[in-house]
Amino acid sequence: MESYTLVFDKVILNQLKKLGKEAHLRKIISKILDKIEILGPRAGKLLDTKLQIYEIKMKHPPIRAYYKILESKKEAYIFEYEMKTSLKKQKKTIKKIKYKTLELES
Repeated sequence: MESYTLVFDKVILNQLKKLGKEAHLRKIISKILDKIEILGPRAGKLLDTKLQIYEIKMKHPPIRAYYKILESKKEAYIFEYEMKTSLKKQKKTIKKIKYKTLELES
């Protein structure tokens, strides 16, 4: 089984830099990224069928990470992660990611 190459958006790169000394959170994000790399689309829940945007969730602490699968290239484009706070914030983030995805495709 072939793994997926992870491609990082500027937002997630900045978030990863800011993790710095937060070892616990760094370890959790690392597990999420490993899971995406190995399982690709099966790692998370499909949010948008047309754009192939997925969400992967962790419960403790409540973290959501968003990514897009480019099956033709075997790539997983990682957008960002966020701490789960509210449905409103989640919808805003998903909307922002949909716009980014459309920009990638054009």
